[in-house]
Amino acid sequence: MPASGRHYLGGSVMCEAGAMLTLQRGDHHGLRVAPRWPASCIRIETDVLQRLLDAQALLPAGLRLLLTRGFEPRHSRLGGFRRGVRALGIALFRACYPHRHTEVGAIFGANGHDLDGRHVDVSLVVHGRRLRLLPLGVFTPPRWQQRRVARHAEAVARVKRSLQQCGFKLHHNPTEALQIHCDCPPG
Repeated sequence: MPASGRHYLGGSVMCEAGAMLTLQRGDHHGLRVAPRWPASCIRIETDVLQRLLDAQALLPAGLRLLLTRGFEPRHSRLGGFRRGVRALGIALFRACYPHRHTEVGAIFGANGHDLDGRHVDVSLVVHGRRLRLLPLGVFTPPRWQQRRVARHAEAVARVKRSLQQCGFKLHHNPTEALQIHCDCPPG
């Protein structure tokens, strides 16, 4: 059971949806936060933070969650920058991986990050070192992805299991799942 004593049966939320929090880089009650460039902070909802803390509490001492992405407003200075970079990324991805064109929407879409603070990306920290499952980002070849997951299968499985036990839904796309994109459905 999570440290908070909450039960997340069937994905239902037993805590109320809260206000949006802004988290700076660093440690927040045991959860590490490292915003993905070019962001300087991460915004998530209060109950999502609590669920992440609960998921962290289920993990062994040498394995930690690292929050890398949360709410990103569509209509902001960074939002425009992200759209431009995304368009370039899509063109490059299609050129590099023409056989993976069906994945473009799942990989390059906002995936809810532009809607609210209930959509987050997390990474793993194993014995103090960040585990990069996608060293080249979404351009990491699938074979490399498979090897890295196989090498760290137990840690990846434990993190995903703890997130699911706390009510998070993991992304269906294999590449997005390695960025550990997950959604926290409202109650």
